[in-house]
Parts: sequence; C-alpha cells; structure tokens
Amino acid sequence: LLLIFHNVSKAKTTQASYNTTTEKMASTSSKEVPGDGLHSGHHSLRGIFFIMLGSFSFSTMFLLVKVMSQMNTFTLVFYRSIVQIVICLIDLYKKKVNPFGPDSGSVRFYLVLRAGFGAAAVIAWFYGIQNLPLPDAVTLQFTTPPFAAIFAVCLVGERWKALDMIGAVVCLMGVALISHPTWLFGSADAVVVTDDTSSSTIMKAVAVLVTEAGAAMAGIAYVCVRKIGDRADAVVMVFYYGIISLPMTALGSKMLLGTWNVLGDYEQFSLVDYFLLLLVGVAGYGGQWFTNLGLQLEAAATATLATSTQIVWTFIFEILFLHEEIDIWSLSGTALILGFMMVVGVIKLIESGKSAAVIDSDSDEEKGLLLEPSREDEGYGAT
Repeated sequence: LLLIFHNVSKAKTTQASYNTTTEKMASTSSKEVPGDGLHSGHHSLRGIFFIMLGSFSFSTMFLLVKVMSQMNTFTLVFYRSIVQIVICLIDLYKKKVNPFGPDSGSVRFYLVLRAGFGAAAVIAWFYGIQNLPLPDAVTLQFTTPPFAAIFAVCLVGERWKALDMIGAVVCLMGVALISHPTWLFGSADAVVVTDDTSSSTIMKAVAVLVTEAGAAMAGIAYVCVRKIGDRADAVVMVFYYGIISLPMTALGSKMLLGTWNVLGDYEQFSLVDYFLLLLVGVAGYGGQWFTNLGLQLEAAATATLATSTQIVWTFIFEILFLHEEIDIWSLSGTALILGFMMVVGVIKLIESGKSAAVIDSDSDEEKGLLLEPSREDEGYGAT
C-alpha cells in the first residue's frame, strides 16, 4: 500500500507538471502538444502489481511443495523442470528464439553455469521448505543478496559497499535468530531434553544450513546472470535451468537416497497428485514470468520492496493452511531480514528519485537507468 501511495503521488505530481508545461507551450505556440497523457507512474503501478503477482505465484509454489512433503525433494524438482521445459519451448517457439541461446561459447558457458547453480539452489530450497516452517524457509532464501554481493566482489571485481557489509551482518543475525541454535542461545530449563527433541534440533539446523547453501548458490547464479547480461533471453535461462535440473536431480537422488529413480511411485500417484505437480511447475514459471514482466515496467529499487510481499504471503498461507508452530525467535529473524530489505528498497527509491529529477522522464538515459537494473535482477526470477 505504501508503494502504491508513493507512485500515485509521484504520478500526480508529474502529471501536474506535465499539464503546466503543456499550458505554457500552448500559450506560446498554436501547435498542439503531442502525447497520450500517460506517465511512467501509471506503468509503475502495473509493474508493482505484476511483481506482487510473481511473489504470490512463488509463494503458491512453495505452499504446494510443503503440502506434498510426502514426495522427496528430487522428485518435486524433476517434475517442476519437466513442466517448465514444455512451457519454455512453447514460449520460445512463439518468439522464434533459439532455445540454446546465442551462438557464443562464453554465453552458453555462463548459461550452463547459471542453470547448474540455480538448480542446486532450488533443490536446497525445496528441502528447506519441506523441513522448516514455511515462513522460515522463505525468509532464509531472501539472504541471497549478501551472497551475491560477496561473489560479485570475488568473481566480477565489483566494489564492496558499506550497505553490502551491513546487509551481510544483518542477514547473518536473522539466520541465527531463525535457526536458534542451542549452542548460541542455550536451552530453556523447563524443556526436558530427550532424544526426540535433540534429533529435531539437529534436523532443523541441517535444514537451515542446506537452505542457506541454496541462497549462496543462488548468489553465484545471480553473478552468472550479470555476466550474461542481455545477450540471452530470460526464457532461455529458464529453459537451461530445466534441462540441467534433470540430470542433477537424478545424480543427487543416487548420491543421497541411493536410487536413480526421480519419478517417484508414479503408479501410486492419484489425479490430484499429478494436478498438484503440474501446478508446482506452472506456479514456478508464472512467478518468473510475472516478475520479469514487472521488472520491465518498474525500477529495481521499488521491485526490492514489492518482492518482499512473498514473505507476507507465506505467513498468510501458514496461518490459513499449515498451522505450524512459529516461535518468537523466527518472527524476530524474519522481521530483521525483511526490515533490512525494506530499508534498502527505500534508500534505492530515494536515490532513483534524485536521478529522475536530473534526467528527463522520456529520455533514453532514464530508460537505460530503469531497464539496466532489471537485467541484473533477472537472476532472482530465473531460479
């Protein structure tokens, strides 16, 4: 609501300025001023709406993964990949785009690298979703930006900014609060420690570590997207993810579960199971599609805030459908990470506002300002 209010106010201010300018031009010239009366603020509202739809789609996918916890992680990722490959091929065929991207060795190398790390990140996240409360797992995924900043410094040579360092510390504190390790916080005296509680604590710690490893791998995938730039279509990246995911799920299943079977007990699947698997793939692709569409209409600064609604959706789903126990430590960690993301979004929003005051809203320079960050942010949508 704050985002919408901000952009409506910005649109009204600019529209008033546009009307004033038009009147001045009309008073000095008999020629009509061309224009349809629309301003980028109108498109900004659409961008926020699409990004929020993307967040809702991703949250729906995570809810379905949680509901289907009886299936192992590799099976879920395998079927999601199959659905997304089919959708990508249809989309790329309509666009008349080569599914394998441009005929460039370096671009295809980074496409494969991005797909590999992206697939590993999704596998780790699905495991976390199945073994942690949904809001905890989704919040941990939002620690990807600090990892991306670290890898960008090490691999791409980008400058390590003060905000990046603060973000790394804040996210680490948030992760510590969510995982709430007994070696750091101690245990309540009233709680009798048994083998079951000890095992549960260990499983939670493992799930947190795996989910954080997924965030780190997503950070590397993000850097790969930065290296690819605009040399490959975003749908091509998603297609590569689907293709690379298939052998990775089989290999992971063999290494960790002792079987190559990633199809699951498909003979025992009901029509509802197949329908839910289809929805997982469609919701995942829908999240990517809506997010990328929103990023084409909205600057990355505002998008940072809009994507945070994903955490809100997961808490709503938790209350309405899952009814898992969420302690005060998890809520505190979530608030810390989400609060920092909002602060970053507001800072970038102010910075982009200052830039917009210097650059004419219809100039090619501003279009570059708005579109360039969206290319960088495609790494999030692509996973």
